[in-house]
Amino acid sequence: MCSQVAPLHVSLRGAWPLPILLSASSSLRADSIRAMFLSMSSLANSSPTSLRLAPPCPSTSCGRSVGGGSTVNFMVYVRGSASDFDDWAKFGNEGWSSHDLLPLMKKIETYTVKPGQPTHGYSGPIQISAGGIDSGVGKQFLDVAKEYDSGCPQVDDNNDLVTANAYSLWFKYIDPKTGRRSDAASAYLYPHSENANLQILVGKRVKRIIVENDRAVGIEYTNDAISCPEGGTEVTTMKASKLVVVSSGAFGSPAILERSGIGSPLVLNKHKIPVIVDLPGVGENYQDHYGKFPVFYASDESTTMDDVWSNAQEHAAWLNQWESSGKGKIATNGLEALAKLRPTAAELSSMGPVFQSRWETFYQNTPDKPLGIIGAISGVLRFLGDHSLLPPQKFLTVGYYILYPESTGRVHIGSGDDANIALDFDPEMLSNPADLAPLIMLYKKSRELARRMPCYRGEVPLCHPQFAADSPAACKETDGPVPISAPDIIYSAEDDKAIEDFQRNSVHSTWHSLGTCAMKPRAQGGVVDGRLNVYGVAGLKVADMSICPSNVGTNTYSTALLIGEKAAMIIAEDLGIEILA
Repeated sequence: MCSQVAPLHVSLRGAWPLPILLSASSSLRADSIRAMFLSMSSLANSSPTSLRLAPPCPSTSCGRSVGGGSTVNFMVYVRGSASDFDDWAKFGNEGWSSHDLLPLMKKIETYTVKPGQPTHGYSGPIQISAGGIDSGVGKQFLDVAKEYDSGCPQVDDNNDLVTANAYSLWFKYIDPKTGRRSDAASAYLYPHSENANLQILVGKRVKRIIVENDRAVGIEYTNDAISCPEGGTEVTTMKASKLVVVSSGAFGSPAILERSGIGSPLVLNKHKIPVIVDLPGVGENYQDHYGKFPVFYASDESTTMDDVWSNAQEHAAWLNQWESSGKGKIATNGLEALAKLRPTAAELSSMGPVFQSRWETFYQNTPDKPLGIIGAISGVLRFLGDHSLLPPQKFLTVGYYILYPESTGRVHIGSGDDANIALDFDPEMLSNPADLAPLIMLYKKSRELARRMPCYRGEVPLCHPQFAADSPAACKETDGPVPISAPDIIYSAEDDKAIEDFQRNSVHSTWHSLGTCAMKPRAQGGVVDGRLNVYGVAGLKVADMSICPSNVGTNTYSTALLIGEKAAMIIAEDLGIEILA
């Protein structure tokens, strides 16, 4: 689910050299290139200063490979709302409105789900499909929702940029013919692997950008301590005659800028870095989506992903099928159906006055913005915590996450000299009290949907709030679902406190980090302008999820690809390159 920008891709007329990419995941064959693209992935660990969550402070993972997060994310296809990009344009970013960006959104994809949809593309490099197997869990979820939540429609496509309150199947970044992940590196980079002008250096980490006379002229890089532990600590210099583009994500990009002397004097002085550009927005404005994935027992006859995700022999058998046909469980991700939701009047009332203010100022007049997502997953996501205590049986997960939390954090360097030192990162999760009420509401709603599904066999207590044993909300194994018409669980004040504690103690990132080199006016904390130029330095751009000035209501791979395509257009224009249709 964590996404960084795709390597920039343009179809060029002539022999302009493709970029070098440095990835933290060989040998250098050129000392000088016209344009340089820096791509780095990392693991960002929280500083111990966060007071909003119970300890331990959360970690946020990022992809450590060529292609960034697109090589390790959950392959779920979600797109933002039109107003998300219109909000970006309101910061003075010409060319970034939804109207401007729609042609690029369509250019990116081959949408195999349904032909003729006006906001989708049908000839792009990124494949969108339903995946290689239907477990039936998604259908159960939608069937229940049709009766239980009948006021919320079911649609073929809730990724049309305007639908914000509807259920649908959950489509995937999976090639329907091969059953393989449709990642950025495979779509944009590897097809050019024979081009001598493209060089990819893996196992490297950028130390800093070299700035001379207020212009970026190159970089210094060293070995990445994690992916290249046997490498030395020597620093190599590479020069660029035209342009340096930083594409290292919400964690890597601000860190590179700060080590280069571009950032807040408070941060730079702390690490004894000379201030080249006073730019206090660097590393600030960190945003994410927060959520939980509560687990339920599933019936023995259910088709789930648990065997693939936990049993080596079963995994091998399904792998054989996938390799021969591109079908089966390996050709899917287990995320079957989703709802983009806005609260009903009763749900809005239940969230109290703190959230009511947020609703009136942010959501009420933007009907294309969902509050959050609830999704049905056929199995238990075993990497989310220690599930070794779970019994060897089948599970159902109905997860949820909020899309526009008001809390914002920050990420800064931990060292001015050592690029491998952990970052000083505080996500400030739940620092704004308006973010808590939606999580509580989504927990209650997701549980009501789950306990009506035919495959439901009770809650796994380990993965839910710790209710009193005699509470009507107590979690336990059952023989089957409740009727669709059953009354909702009545939660006492003590139960609500248990749910609140559950959110505070264990809510986590959804790996959608963004915003730390925001595309805003400099006076508003911006780091880059609408053409991705870093303020105060010529020949330097940032092009990744860090440039988002405000949040997007989506899993962020779609937005990362979009930023990559837009950046390619901007860079080509700046360098006078003709782009083929």
